[in-house]
Amino acid sequence: MNDRALKVLEQYELEVTGTRRGRGAYILETSQGLRILSDYTGSEQKALFQNRVMEQIREGGYEKVDLLIPNKEGNLISRDWEDNKYVVKEWYTGRECDTASENEIMAAVSNLARLHRLMHLDGETSFRQNFTAQEPLKEIRAQNAEMKKIRSFIRKRNAKGDFERLFLDCFTSYFEQAVEAEKKLVQMEERLSISKSDRQDSVCHGDYNHHHVLMSGYDIATTNFECCRYDFQVSDLYRFMRKILEKHEWNPRLGMRMLETYVQVRPLPQTERRLLYIRMLYPEKFRKLANYYYGSNKAWISRRFLDKLEKLNAQEKVKAGFVRMLEKQL
Repeated sequence: MNDRALKVLEQYELEVTGTRRGRGAYILETSQGLRILSDYTGSEQKALFQNRVMEQIREGGYEKVDLLIPNKEGNLISRDWEDNKYVVKEWYTGRECDTASENEIMAAVSNLARLHRLMHLDGETSFRQNFTAQEPLKEIRAQNAEMKKIRSFIRKRNAKGDFERLFLDCFTSYFEQAVEAEKKLVQMEERLSISKSDRQDSVCHGDYNHHHVLMSGYDIATTNFECCRYDFQVSDLYRFMRKILEKHEWNPRLGMRMLETYVQVRPLPQTERRLLYIRMLYPEKFRKLANYYYGSNKAWISRRFLDKLEKLNAQEKVKAGFVRMLEKQL
C-alpha cells in the first residue's frame, strides 16, 4: 500500500492526528482512538457479514474485534480513483502472539474457544447461502484428485530435479494417509449423518493464527475476520494447532495441552473431535507443498521446496504419534 491510499481517508469522518505503517496497512491515530486503513478484496456483502459476526461477538461481551467503520456515505468499502478497495477498521495496541511462548499459545487457544462460544448466527439465510464452507468430504476428495494430478505431471517430466525425485519417492506414503482420511470421513458421514445441518449456526474465524491475536498484558484483541464463514468451528482449532505444532516439531505434549485448554472453555462434540482427528491425519502440509510447486516456475525450482519436503519427512514419525493419541481419545 502506498501513500496515495491515505487520500481515501477524506471519505471518512475521522480526525487523524498521526499515521504509521503496519503490516501492509496504515495504523491511524485519531481523536476517536486507533484505526487501521487496509486493502480489501471482498465484496460489500462479505463486509456486511464480517461486521455482523463481529457485532454478535461484541453483544456477547467480547469488545476487542476490528469492526469495519462506515464512510460518510454509509458504505463499509471505499474506493480510490483507480477503483482500488479499502476499509477502515477499529484497531488496538498490542503485539502478535509469541509462538515460542507456551503460555501465550494457551492464551490464544482459550481466546479462540471463547470466541467460538459467541460466534453463532441464526436466520441469516442470505449470508449462509454465500458464506458456507465446502463440505469436508467434497473438499478432501477434490484435494486428493489434485495430488494425483500433480504426481502424474511430475512423472511425465523428462528432467527431474532433487525435489521431484524425492516427491515421487514419498508420495505413496502421504497419499495413503489422504485416502485413509477420506475413508474415515465417509464412514463418519454414514454413521453420524454429517451434513450442513450439523454445523447449525456456528461460524468460524477462517484464518485464526498468531498474526491475528494481539496481546497487551492480560488483554487480547482478535483481528482480520475477512475469511469468516459458516463451518464446523473445530476447523479453526485444527488450523491453529497444526501451524503451532509444525513450529514445535509436533510436540505431542504441547498438542494435547492445546486441545485440553480449548475444551475447558468450549467442550467439543463427538462429531468435531472426529473431524479434528481426520484433519490431523490428512497430509495437509504435503498437499500444500505440492500445490505451491505446481503453481511455480518449473524452469527453476527453488531449493526451498526441497528443504521443506525434507523437513516434512523428518517430522512425519512424531506427527503420526500425535495423530494416534488423538485417535485413542475417540
